Amino acid sequence: MKYLYCPRCKELRVKPWYGLRDRCARCYSDSKVIPIPSSVFTYLVYVTMVICFVILYLYTRNDDDTYLYVAIAFAFVMAASQVVDLMRGEKYARARIKVAHSDTDAMKKKGWR
Repeated sequence: MKYLYCPRCKELRVKPWYGLRDRCARCYSDSKVIPIPSSVFTYLVYVTMVICFVILYLYTRNDDDTYLYVAIAFAFVMAASQVVDLMRGEKYARARIKVAHSDTDAMKKKGWR
């Protein structure tokens, strides 16, 4: 996962996987890329996604509703772990940004501390 920080807009956004250029989505200026190291939650998302697909495949073969309910439960676990991973990544990215003294007012307006 990567985040983009635009020094012009003072905004931090998740870099989309399809983004080829490191540009701000709002002002199209160059942005700083902040790579986020993978965590347990990142791998948990991958594992639950694979398990969910396997269980859905078993559901189509056996036509047992239990497989469907288990797949839905794994989808909720996957979504929750993705949210936790995004929050961890944003916290990590915010810690990597060095705020200049002249930018403190603009950052406080954006909700930064």
